[in-house]
Amino acid sequence: MGWDFTQLDIQKICYFLNGHHLIDHGEPMIKTDFEAWRHGPVQRSLYDSFRKFGDEPITDLATAFDPIRRTVKELPPVTSNSVQDTISKYLERYASIPAHELVGLTHRRNTPWDVTRTLAKEKSNLGMIISIDTIKRHFEGLTFA
Repeated sequence: MGWDFTQLDIQKICYFLNGHHLIDHGEPMIKTDFEAWRHGPVQRSLYDSFRKFGDEPITDLATAFDPIRRTVKELPPVTSNSVQDTISKYLERYASIPAHELVGLTHRRNTPWDVTRTLAKEKSNLGMIISIDTIKRHFEGLTFA
């Protein structure tokens, strides 16, 4: 398909795929939390894996740090049928939207990002974690054709 994804693209696309997967398959596609950062939802492991690219297109596979072996390794390919289903169903739609528009979609009023940042003004939320329940409620209300 020939896409050149940046860190911002990857973050937003994974956020939306994760939300749809949660609704379609009853569990999140990405098992670790998204955080409400300045430019929208961010998954820290993805950020750490791709931060070296800055605003440039990503040219390497995702990696993860193994704290026991103290090494970095490539993440294994996706083998889950439900994840493959989510990717084939939604990726092209979100990949065709420019990153700045995806940021705009995540910053709308009452989105999980907005709700998390608003609640953090009244109650501490270390890490600015966007709750799975908040994401689920939001994506249940979306219509996707």
